[in-house]
Amino acid sequence: MSQNFQNYFHAVKYLESLSTIPKPELMRSRGSGFYLNRTKKLIKKLNINLSQFKFIHVAGTAGKGTTVALVHQILFKAGHKVGSFYSPHPTTSIERVRVNAKYISPNDFGKITKKLKPVIQQMYLDSKYGVPSYFEIFFALALLYFQQKKSKYVILETGCGGEFDATNIIKKPLITAITNINYDHTHILGKTLKKIARTKSKIIKPNSIFLTTEQRPELLEIFQNECEHRKIKKHFFLPPISDGQALPCKKPPIPNSSSINPRNISLATAICRELNIAQKYINQGIKQNFLSCRFEIIQTKPIVVLDGAHNPAKIKVTAENLSQINYNRLFLILAINQNKNYEKIIKIIAPKASNVYLTRHLNPDRPCVDLKLMYNQFLVANKKLKPLIFLDPWQALNMALNKTKPNDLILITGSFYLSGELRQYWINEQTILSEAE
Repeated sequence: MSQNFQNYFHAVKYLESLSTIPKPELMRSRGSGFYLNRTKKLIKKLNINLSQFKFIHVAGTAGKGTTVALVHQILFKAGHKVGSFYSPHPTTSIERVRVNAKYISPNDFGKITKKLKPVIQQMYLDSKYGVPSYFEIFFALALLYFQQKKSKYVILETGCGGEFDATNIIKKPLITAITNINYDHTHILGKTLKKIARTKSKIIKPNSIFLTTEQRPELLEIFQNECEHRKIKKHFFLPPISDGQALPCKKPPIPNSSSINPRNISLATAICRELNIAQKYINQGIKQNFLSCRFEIIQTKPIVVLDGAHNPAKIKVTAENLSQINYNRLFLILAINQNKNYEKIIKIIAPKASNVYLTRHLNPDRPCVDLKLMYNQFLVANKKLKPLIFLDPWQALNMALNKTKPNDLILITGSFYLSGELRQYWINEQTILSEAE
């Protein structure tokens, strides 16, 4: 632990530890709206004035983080003070909160956490809602920072949904957007695409503008009905576009790049046009956008791609992006959280792989799929493969780096926790924290 960042690491440890506080049985029996009211209570106790921000709210199964990052960069290039909130973080906690060109500094993170502690304690002791969740607290921390930095625009990425997501406490967003609808977090959002679409559609608010790149008529009808019910200003269902070639975007001085799905570019462009942003700033923002672990090419010879794809919809995009790269053999390093559809993920990515290293990430709060189950699933999906199992992801990475040749490709995917952990081989946590100071 660096002496320079002790307060930061203590703050992170404190926030992560709150998940271990026992929850009253009464709370477990409450509906999801109970937890949304808890977020409102937290924001009120912190005296955060939501009306000071011009909100852009982005939901969807895949691509929402990239869309948020694109809009952020475009608005920043246009000269606006802009803050954005992401979930989850790949390597270190400050990556969830950004203002203009930098993440929140470790020092500010520690100071704001100190300000949060008495409110959290008071809610534990006195409030019928109990202790706010980790996500709710992080959202509040971000808003406090945006307030401190006097951000004009605030762009929010939802956590796992729409209707009961903590970010949905905002009442008057300028723009709401949904990237697409697919299966993920079905235990919360619903078991069918229509149920998931209805849940996510609840971010649509009166007097706002709504945009989506979803194309299926039965889902668009749900959005249309919600727009009519909310009597919103106007809405756009963006027309189909060719996926084409993903656009590489560089962030000096780090010699790496990330690929952006053209549908995310289309959505971000439409959002910024509604904000009357000039095309030259849109072009600049797209060209200079960067978000780690979103098909991030962090090395060449061999090519190493870091990707946080953790559901079938996202891994499908990852597989499509691979088709745009020239390489010989694909070395796949894969970890998948226990609550994900690992069978479908493996079915999609297995045909691409030449060598497979099954492993875990190192986050103790998010158990991974049993590696033996994943092994058996790979045998079903691609009988030519003989996966290797590593309980330590760093051993898997070292094996891959030793076995590959310059024209091969290593793909590290299945979880942000895995890609963010192994990203430290090239860019460690201390570097990220130092650059934010």
